[in-house]
Amino acid sequence: MTADPDLISRPAAPGSKADSRSYDEVMHCNRCGFCTSFCPTYLATGDEGLSPRGRNQTWRALMEGRLDPSDGRRSFDTCLLCGICTSVCFAQVPTARLMSQAREKVRQSQGAGGPMRFFLRVIVPRPALFEGLLKILYAGKKMGISRALNRWGVLRWISPRLEAAEEAVARAPKKFLRDLLPSAEKNAEVVHFLSCGPNCVNPEIGLATAHILKVQGVQAGTANTVCCGLPGQSFGDLEAARILARKNIKVLEEYPHATILIDDSSCAATVKEWPRFFEDDPLWRARAEAVSKRAMDVLEWLDSHPLALSAHAGKSIVTYHDACKARYAQGLVNEPRRFLAGVPGLEYRELPEADQCCGGGGTYQFMQPEISQAVGQRKAENISATGADLVLTSSVSCLLQLRNVLAKAQSKVQALHIVEFLARGK
Repeated sequence: MTADPDLISRPAAPGSKADSRSYDEVMHCNRCGFCTSFCPTYLATGDEGLSPRGRNQTWRALMEGRLDPSDGRRSFDTCLLCGICTSVCFAQVPTARLMSQAREKVRQSQGAGGPMRFFLRVIVPRPALFEGLLKILYAGKKMGISRALNRWGVLRWISPRLEAAEEAVARAPKKFLRDLLPSAEKNAEVVHFLSCGPNCVNPEIGLATAHILKVQGVQAGTANTVCCGLPGQSFGDLEAARILARKNIKVLEEYPHATILIDDSSCAATVKEWPRFFEDDPLWRARAEAVSKRAMDVLEWLDSHPLALSAHAGKSIVTYHDACKARYAQGLVNEPRRFLAGVPGLEYRELPEADQCCGGGGTYQFMQPEISQAVGQRKAENISATGADLVLTSSVSCLLQLRNVLAKAQSKVQALHIVEFLARGK
């Protein structure tokens, strides 16, 4: 009798320790399907290939040489990397991390060049170039050029991704956070990490964090940090992520005793994950561990450094959406609810499916707009069902998505970053 080829365990192709571990981890998926009841992309589409089980088996087939890389790209690229599947998986298969590696393999097989690689490896690590480019694009937005192109359907004709990006970023900031906050002294208690969202999209978030620190009497400031590396990880260019991590580690090593405070949960999770970027490089892994252990999500800071808030801060009915990188990557579930419960006068209502991804996923809302909107519509319906005036979250990509889907639903609910809300009471 010939053995079922699907039951034969094949070794991973020769490669790095990460390749070997990835194969071992994907083999732990027993295809039970329990994850399909929670996966936001499967719930939105009903497509088995867009479920964690389907994605893991596609990745396994690719690693075993049974699948052409291009045939797996849609399955890998449409994963939100939210991590909810791992939280309910009996075998704890780290599907989000496996999908990042799968994307890397697909792109390597199709050639490592291209505009995205240049952007991630050359432009993003250089603030003068990256932020300068954004300022040029923002100038066009302020003049109404992008809005007009969107209204005329030009952006959709070029790419639905451009249309989605123009809609998501409702307004362009006048200045970036890097230009508004002072640099940290060498003996600073806190280094305020310049995450791309609070720095370049919503600087009011970073200003709110800085205000809270000032009220608490904390000596803080910014350092010359760059993007945390999450886009490289998301797009399957892990070397781009390592380039950014190395640059940040060098900068943050200059503040060896400072807490690294991060007011975007997606970035906080990535900084804490830097050691994983260097599995085959013991020296850099050690340096990454020394730095990342000092990283603190603003949710952790607020929980351990409570604010004395005025009653006017809570004259609202408030609900809370868990950013996936807070809940699943960092385990921060009780912390925001605990300090929100202490806000005078606030009526807090738990959000149905608060643990479900909103569909933002960093740049996912631009790169996969159709699935993103389908996932986001469900989130908007749940928010409206609470009767809340405000929905709070801790990630800028979530914030952009929530504002976008609530606006499309013609909802009056306002979405705020949690530090913006708390800073109102000080």
